[in-house]
This record gives sequence, structure tokens and C-alpha cells, in this order.
Amino acid sequence: EFNRATQAYRQPGSSFKPFVYSAALDNGYTPSSVVMDAPIEIDPGPGQEIWRPSNYSNEFYGPSTLRTGIEQSRNVMTVRLAQDLGMDVVDEYARRFGVYDNLGPYLPLSLGSGETTVMRMVAGYSVFANGGRAVVPTLIDRIQNRFGDTIFRYDDRGCEGCEATSWQGQDEPVIIDNREQVLDPMTAYQITSMMEGVVQRGTGTYAKRLKRPVAGKTGTSSDYKDAWFIGFT
Repeated sequence: EFNRATQAYRQPGSSFKPFVYSAALDNGYTPSSVVMDAPIEIDPGPGQEIWRPSNYSNEFYGPSTLRTGIEQSRNVMTVRLAQDLGMDVVDEYARRFGVYDNLGPYLPLSLGSGETTVMRMVAGYSVFANGGRAVVPTLIDRIQNRFGDTIFRYDDRGCEGCEATSWQGQDEPVIIDNREQVLDPMTAYQITSMMEGVVQRGTGTYAKRLKRPVAGKTGTSSDYKDAWFIGFT
């Protein structure tokens, strides 16, 4: 009776990074912006050990573009981005996408060390695929009675001209999309392009065997307690 998609709170790991990169693109960075991939030390405060984030390979690669950073899932670059933006900005974007309700001000959270659900992560990624507009998951789209009449419809978008019974030379119906614009459409396009690079050249190349365009991101937590791939075709 335990639903792992909606009830299991797990660490998304690096699959959270696209939300950090979205915040960066909206705040002056571009996919070709260069960020230093080099050792960094973070002082968490009195009585706490110095935090020295590292990449999965335990190596550092010097100046690298944001596109390379997300393709190769560079942890240190992401921490530097979050430090420059401020965790309050990262927290705002996490809320916008519906991934977290309250992320907190701690830099390790930019690497996906907080806990969330598969459902919330997939809903967040759906924003990228939907031109930056919010997508709310639904289990029931429509209910019809025995006569075929719709008695419930989840999609409440209006449609001008959809009631026409025949075509009399009129324009095609126009669906009015009233969903919240969570992310700039240009940013959504750029992040999607960068996540296509994850599959073509980065950590998600296994998905190339689908032989169709795929955008997505891998993510692992410590010791592979959780291993993620979230993406869309």
C-alpha cells in the first residue's frame, strides 16, 4: 500500500541540478558561461568541519562551460553556481517547480541532498518539456457517463470555437493556456538543449539506444542508495 512515486521521500542527487542551472540562466549566465571546476572549501560555521565538495571522479577539470558542467554532472561547478546565486534564489526556483516546499540555505542542498518524491521531480521536469508552463500531475483526466457525456474534465483550459458542429470556413479553435508561466520559455529551451547533451555526450548516454531525441539528467546519492534518470522524449 506504500506508493513509492508519491510517498517515498528520497534524495534526487544530481537530477536536481537542472533547477539550479535554470536559476543561473535566468540570472545572467548562458550555456557557454565559464565556471571554475577547481577545489573549493566551504566553512559551515562554528564547530562544523570544513566542507570540500568533489566531483564523482574525484578529479577537477578547470574552467568549463555550463553546458559541459551539466553534461558531465560536475558537483563543484554547481556548488559555485549556487554560492554565486545565493541559496535563497535556488530555494525560490525549487518552490516554483514544486520540487521542495522549503529547501533551506545550505549549499549541499544544491547537489540534491534534500528529500523529495518521484512525482514531484517528474512534475518539475515537465515544466521544461512544456515551454516553462506549470504541469500538475493528474491520475484522472476525464470521466464520462454511459451516454458519452463528459461529467468531469481535469483540464479546465478554455477553448474558443471548440463547440462548432461543422466547419464553415472559420479559423481553427484556439485553446487558451492559463497555466502558470514558471520559467522563461527561452530558459526552458536552453535547459532542454543542455539535457539533450547529457544523453548525447554526458552521463546519460545509455538512453541513446532509444534512437530518438531524449533530454534528461542522471542523479546518484552516496553509495548508490538512489540512482536516478529523469527525462523526456
